[in-house]
Amino acid sequence: MVKSNLYAICAVYLILITSAELLTNYNQKLGIVFHVGIMFLLFICASLEYSRVVSQFLISLTLAPLIRILSLSMPIVQFSRMFWFILISIPVFIAVFTCIWLQGVHPASLGLHISTSHLSLEAGVILLGLPFGLIEYQILKPSPLALNLRISDIIVASLIFIICTGFLEEIVFRGLIQFNTMRVMGRWQGILFISAIFGVLHAGNLTPFDCLLAFSAGFVFSFVREKTGSLYGISLSHGLINIILFMVAPSYF
Repeated sequence: MVKSNLYAICAVYLILITSAELLTNYNQKLGIVFHVGIMFLLFICASLEYSRVVSQFLISLTLAPLIRILSLSMPIVQFSRMFWFILISIPVFIAVFTCIWLQGVHPASLGLHISTSHLSLEAGVILLGLPFGLIEYQILKPSPLALNLRISDIIVASLIFIICTGFLEEIVFRGLIQFNTMRVMGRWQGILFISAIFGVLHAGNLTPFDCLLAFSAGFVFSFVREKTGSLYGISLSHGLINIILFMVAPSYF
């Protein structure tokens, strides 16, 4: 595929994802249908693509609308909020590891190894989750989760955020999608594109500040992932952002 055509596809993808996110605020069912349409369009384009690398790249992009389809269609009123996160994560974990298996990607290429040569950078990005979480809380002001004050419940909830949101989203975006994007677009173009995806997926919150914050966090995470070769530090940071956003900040600010 000519690189200009690839960039055009990426631009259309971002426009479609943004449109689907904005549509969900006015009609959630239509938003879900729009995301389903994006997935099928990507599958069709991937099946018609002669380049295996580009085809695998397009397939990996289906994971972003899949996450939104599941989060929008899962009936939260029938479950506790924490159990809701677990239920959504299960099919996404299955989908991403199925893609990894079918594409034959080595775990180390996805950042699934511990980096010992960049421990200061890993520690710094983990701590960066604190200000990111506080800033996002000031933007969104979500209602606090209905949790008991027992230490065991707080620990379990924190682990759910780290595994089912932090690690899961990082292996999707900074793992599989980043791996495939780097192969077809290069380093900096790939980082910008992945960060843009992560940013526009927050367009449904109807505040450009949250999109900008998500883009900034995504850019930092993608850079650290590329520099260290590890997902673990950024996964902890991502989980910490959600812990601050949903558990800590609503109780103390």
